[in-house]
Amino acid sequence: MGREQRRREEKRNKNKIVDEEVLDTSIKGITILKVVSSIVLILFVVYYIMAVFITKEIDISDKNNKTDTTENNTSSISTKILGANIFSQKEETYYVYCYDFNDEDTGVAQAISGVSDKTVYKLDTSSGMNSKYVSETGNPNSSSLDDLKVSNPTLLVISGDKITGYYEGRNNIMNFLSK
Repeated sequence: MGREQRRREEKRNKNKIVDEEVLDTSIKGITILKVVSSIVLILFVVYYIMAVFITKEIDISDKNNKTDTTENNTSSISTKILGANIFSQKEETYYVYCYDFNDEDTGVAQAISGVSDKTVYKLDTSSGMNSKYVSETGNPNSSSLDDLKVSNPTLLVISGDKITGYYEGRNNIMNFLSK
């Protein structure tokens, strides 16, 4: 085979090679698109499963079968705080009601819900996230988050990032709220 014949074959094959490269590149693009869309779909499904079953962020239950107590608990979720955030609320003066969410005293809860002049934040004393701030005996003289200890139930009055009122026990809370 001579040089000229090889050149002719290279010219004919060059067009075929270019077409195959274009086809190969488009197949790679489609494959990448499929892989990326599959990953996005898997992440969406994992997020949805976690939101429904683990964090309960998405509620798929029938809303017509809810009782009044469930609706009251959902409305108070917006005022639920962690112990670490007791002094970092936006209001100048507010209350923090510390109690076990699983063992709520209805009398105190009604008295707390009747407070309209100040915002009332709720702290769950049974939560592991708040265990650092919960003890059998509270510390009414605490001045900072480091030495704060509350017992179940306790009402704190926070003003200017300081505890200005500390009411421990059902009777003390009820007496303070009835004033």
